[in-house]
Formats: sequence, structure tokens, C-alpha cells
Amino acid sequence: MRGNKWQLSGKSILITGAAQGIGATTARLLAARQARLSLVDVQGDTLQQLALDLGAAACWQQVDITQPEALETAVAAILDRFGHLDVAVVNAGVVTVGSVEHGDPGAFERVIAVNLLGSWRTVRAVLPHIIATRGYILFVSSLAGTTQGPLHAAYNSSKAGLNAFANTLRLEVQGLGVDIGVAHLIYTATETGRGAVEHPLMRDLPGLQVMKPQPVEKTAAMLVRGMERRSRTIITPAARLARLTPDVFQVFLEGLARRRGWASAIREQERADRGKDVSS
Repeated sequence: MRGNKWQLSGKSILITGAAQGIGATTARLLAARQARLSLVDVQGDTLQQLALDLGAAACWQQVDITQPEALETAVAAILDRFGHLDVAVVNAGVVTVGSVEHGDPGAFERVIAVNLLGSWRTVRAVLPHIIATRGYILFVSSLAGTTQGPLHAAYNSSKAGLNAFANTLRLEVQGLGVDIGVAHLIYTATETGRGAVEHPLMRDLPGLQVMKPQPVEKTAAMLVRGMERRSRTIITPAARLARLTPDVFQVFLEGLARRRGWASAIREQERADRGKDVSS
């Protein structure tokens, strides 16, 4: 199947983290291809409105993917509605900004719980049904899983873990007709993406150039094309070199951090922020 265009019309597709951003835009593109959509997110009101906009071929469920019972219930409802499941887009994710030394421990653990453990729980719930249809699982990861920048230890770790998880799963379904894809996304113009990349702690690091975000519509179109091709890897051409030679880019960032004094800048900014918290 890989390499040929897979018709998405009539396919039953689950999208986690579907209420807004990349998930919602991808859902709209898939609806235009007459896919049957099951939309999952913790943001119930926003998700419900999206499902109403997309029409009768879309259903929605307010689900926290860190809760396995809720996921099992959601998958059962999908099977009851559409009879089968062809594609799972494992997209739900959160991010926090802060240093390893002073970042919020609870926020760090929440990122791992959602991005990595939530993805694992999602796959556990859907995998038997994807195997039954010889379907496709697409993990929405990030270039941050390959080359790590500062102040995003939780997010970077979760995406590196997600990549390893996808690679392991791919080995375990070989010969079953199931394809596993990973999208190594770059900075995309979503509310979450802007909040992470343009956070004051990031913005004030000397010498760190904040790249121009990729439009969310372009990112979503990449994902849909990847589904149509049951692609193993989805990545923009501009980021392919960083994906292929991660050590080179990592060493470059380490040299930049040393030369421009990122450690001192981070500590100074975090001290200032803690001072503001105390005074308030």
C-alpha cells in the first residue's frame, strides 16, 4: 500500500487533540475527502462545535487520553457508530516552558503524561481494531524529538520517547498489514506553538533566532498527504537535513549556548520571574 495513494473517502479516522490547531485543521481537510471522523479532546465545547461544523460524518467525545477507561469507552463508541477503525492520528499534546532546574515539576509530569503516556494509552485502545482493518497509525511528533533546544526538556523528552515508541511498534506489527507513520513537525502557527516558541524565556536568549512559523494549513495538508500514502516519515524538506544529521545540529546549539551565555540568561530571567511571583 505504501507509495500508492490510499483513498480516505469512507475511512473511519480517529483524531486525538482535535478541538483546535493542527487537529482541527486536519479534521476539516479529511471531512472534505468524505472521511468518517471521530474527534477526541478534553475541550468539549470547542470540539462539539467543530463536529457540528463538519456535519453528520463527524462525531465527538470529550476524553482525557491519560485515562485508559475513558479511551476504551471512546473507542467502543466509535465502533458502534462506524463499525470499524482504519486510521488513528495520535495528535494530542501539551507543552511547558522552563528550565530543568527551576521549571514547574507538575507541568513537566503533565507533559509526559499526555504526550507520551497518553499516546501509549491511545494506541493500546485502538491497536486491535487497526490490525483488523490493516490500517494506519500516525504519530504527530516534532523535530524536537530529534534535535533538542533549551527550556523544553519535558516536551523534547516526550517527543523523543514518542519516536522510539513508534519505531518499536512498527517492528511489532510487521507482516500484519499495518503501517506506522511519524510526522516530525517544525514550529507551526498554533496557539500552543506560539506560546512555547515565543515565550519570554525563549525570546530573550541571546543569539537564538525564532523561526517563522509554518501555517497550520500547510502542516495539516502534510499530514493528510501522509495518510494518503501511509507514509513512514512526514517532514518538510527544509527540516530533513536536521532529521538526518541530528548530532551536527545539537553540537551547533551547544556551542551557541556556551558562546552566548544561555545558562546565565535563563537563570537571570527565571529569578526575575520568581521575584514577580513573590511580590504579587
